[in-house]
Amino acid sequence: MESINLSSSQIIFFLLVFFRVGAIMFSAPFFGAKNLPIQIRILLSFTIAVVITSAIIPYKNIQIHSLNSTQDIVWLFMAVIRETTLGLAIGFIAQLTFIGIQMTGQIIGNDMGYGMMNLLDPSTHDVITVTSELYTIIATLIFIVTYSHHFVLMAIAKSFETIPLAGWGLSGSFIDHLNTVFSSIFATGLKLAIPILGALFLTKISMAIVTRTMPQMNFFVVGFPIQITVGLLAIAITLPFMARVIHGFFLSMRDNIWFLFR
Repeated sequence: MESINLSSSQIIFFLLVFFRVGAIMFSAPFFGAKNLPIQIRILLSFTIAVVITSAIIPYKNIQIHSLNSTQDIVWLFMAVIRETTLGLAIGFIAQLTFIGIQMTGQIIGNDMGYGMMNLLDPSTHDVITVTSELYTIIATLIFIVTYSHHFVLMAIAKSFETIPLAGWGLSGSFIDHLNTVFSSIFATGLKLAIPILGALFLTKISMAIVTRTMPQMNFFVVGFPIQITVGLLAIAITLPFMARVIHGFFLSMRDNIWFLFR
């Protein structure tokens, strides 16, 4: 049986690739869900790192360090931090789109009256409303059906084509872009929530007029079931259009990630 001999530079190369890929896999949507066993995420990161190390990038792109001196050890430590930070940045920017969609459900749920009834989201371990969990599930299904999860895998390959190992660092343009992405979260949530919020607003105005003309009617007894019914009907009616809008958000997510590789 032929033995496999690996040099120290190849081992270091694989280690840095693994940390970048692993950081993306643990922070990106769908791949980084907490209900996905950690063993599977580690195995997936390891497999992708092996493929990239052996097939995509030649070894000549990395400077050879034998770790014989303290300077080389410090270099490796800083390189691991750089690769992990880059992976977390890519995964976090992708995750922000899901946060915006989850915010949509949170806003709608609070307006419908579901704010008093919360659930534990198994994918994030956060306490959210029923409608927020519904929107998260719908977004995840659209994310898979439209093959948008391929954007994360493409980002892994593209990152190694444009950003050399241990060569990425925080810049002013990245901070400005991150601020722009953060501000777009609220726009994402409001775009999906406005139609349902409009229907609920008209319902509240109608109930106020009815209550004014019929003071004997108890608004708290009749109003909440009507709000919930109107909200669920509005969600069902806007669902086909919502799928297209969410897919557009995923295309914007891809463009936001691609900005890192310029």
